[in-house]
Amino acid sequence: MKQISNRASAAIARVKWVAIAGMLAGAVLLLVAIALEWRGFWGGAAQGGGIGMIAVGAYFWGLGDGIGRAVPQAAWLPSRDDRA
Repeated sequence: MKQISNRASAAIARVKWVAIAGMLAGAVLLLVAIALEWRGFWGGAAQGGGIGMIAVGAYFWGLGDGIGRAVPQAAWLPSRDDRA
């Protein structure tokens, strides 16, 4: 198993914290839009933006977790059967 450097580990941690902050900001935006009952185009845009921020934050949090595990690139190989 290969080890990652301290600099790379700090960058991965920064990506995770930014992802968490983005998810929290998206959740706050979504809850404010729902609580204040924003209607029309801008209300929908605020709700969609909040959901989008949560989704993008979840993606980058998962990306940081996957990169931070430092597993070899060839972690999965297809079957070596001769069947076609």
